Amino acid sequence: MTSPTRSSDDGGPSGDGACGYRPDWASLRRHRIPEWFRDAKLGIWSHWGPQSVAMSGDWYARHLYGPFEGTEGFEQKRSRRQTALHRERYGHPSQFGHKDLCRLWRAEKFDPEALMDRFRRAGARYFVSMAAHCDNFDLWDSAHQPWNAVNIGPRTDIVARWAAAARSAGLPFGVSMHAGSWTWRWLDAAFAADTEGPLAGVPYDGHLTADDGAGTWWEGLDPRELYGRPRSHGEPPDADFVDNFYARLRDVVDRYGPQLVYLDDARMPFDDGSVCPASPPSPRGLEFLAHYYDTVPESAVSIKTIPAEDRQAVLLDVERGQLGDTDPEPWQYDTSVGDWYYRTGEPYKTAGEIVHLLVDTVSKNGCLLLNVPQLPDGTIDDETAAVLDGLGVWLSACGEAIYGTRPWTVHGEGPTRVEGAKAREATLAYTARDIRFTRDGETVYAFLMAWPEDGRAVIRSLGGGGPLPLRPRGVELLGSTAPVRWEQREDALVVHLPKTPPTPYAQVLRVT
Repeated sequence: MTSPTRSSDDGGPSGDGACGYRPDWASLRRHRIPEWFRDAKLGIWSHWGPQSVAMSGDWYARHLYGPFEGTEGFEQKRSRRQTALHRERYGHPSQFGHKDLCRLWRAEKFDPEALMDRFRRAGARYFVSMAAHCDNFDLWDSAHQPWNAVNIGPRTDIVARWAAAARSAGLPFGVSMHAGSWTWRWLDAAFAADTEGPLAGVPYDGHLTADDGAGTWWEGLDPRELYGRPRSHGEPPDADFVDNFYARLRDVVDRYGPQLVYLDDARMPFDDGSVCPASPPSPRGLEFLAHYYDTVPESAVSIKTIPAEDRQAVLLDVERGQLGDTDPEPWQYDTSVGDWYYRTGEPYKTAGEIVHLLVDTVSKNGCLLLNVPQLPDGTIDDETAAVLDGLGVWLSACGEAIYGTRPWTVHGEGPTRVEGAKAREATLAYTARDIRFTRDGETVYAFLMAWPEDGRAVIRSLGGGGPLPLRPRGVELLGSTAPVRWEQREDALVVHLPKTPPTPYAQVLRVT
């Protein structure tokens, strides 16, 4: 079943192919990252689905099967933890596997309108819904995957409801599609078996077929459509699997017209450089890009590794990583409040940490996509709510220095910096000498990453005798009604601050 492409007056795609993109990089390089994205700066992302049921964190659909020959070193600790939990709570994966979690996910308290209102008040300027994670379960009324949220579990179209809520709140809407290369690598674990113990050699439920479903809750469904065909670790994906992924990807963009598509891959899925290239590499990704950009104007597709010449054809996404300096092209930094999927007891980032990450990212020409893990029923916990509220309070006072701004001549100064061109995110111990910058026309915003104990902000980059000539007409402290005294010396702009900071996190000086 397919749905007709929407017209522009009801929020869906409005393109008619006028741009005429061809499925090759030379043609696709004519595309430009839209200005709405560059202005937005902060998006909220929902990682939510059957893997939320166990409340045990990310990668659950893979690790419930336990470590096997394909389990890499970095997975071992998480895999042992999730395997033990699954067997204690649900039983052996030969009888109760990922397919059975899909039925337990109910989303019974899902209220996308209320959540979107909270996200908007937290400062989000775009929203991204999960379409399908690496567990291969589609969260919409999928035409090409019967294992979906309308047929099983919630019995509702999650993507459609998120899309309606986002557009009603005035937020650009996006989807993330992780099924594909990662699914092929991930769910090979479902075809393994215990190597020791009382059930050694008993195949896990990936080996079940549609015929095995007679008399079960999943009668009429085929586990092979969820797990893929039986395979060994390292086998390249076959053409049918690749074609199914791209049919589903096209289905979700044609139905809902998202303005951002997040692909969880190094390059276009199954192409050369993908985390799981087909043999030979598949050109289907370029075909998708040409179709999508012709269908949905002012849109972007993000992937993880992009040559310089393709940086407008696709958007660079840096997962849980920070760039060391300003990038000449727009980019996106994605991270989460906690684990990607909800995990009981998971330590969360504080609102202050997220503010610092946002400021550092925006100063370097990036946008922050922040994941908010939901409980299985669709709600968020009180700690997440408090983080979002704290972020919203700061942005209500200092948002003018974030939204719609562009990088200044230098992104910042001070001793605390991200090491290297790209680095894993970390909680940095900022000092009073650490400052980040953005600009809006002739206004420069200086973010004080820590409050100076002596009450003086010393900004070296704004000194009168430095390499960046700028003569301030006025200096104000956002969020404060108290006037500030300032003087421009040859070596620095020195600002005398009030006794207490006006916000709990980074403070912002508006220099006009």
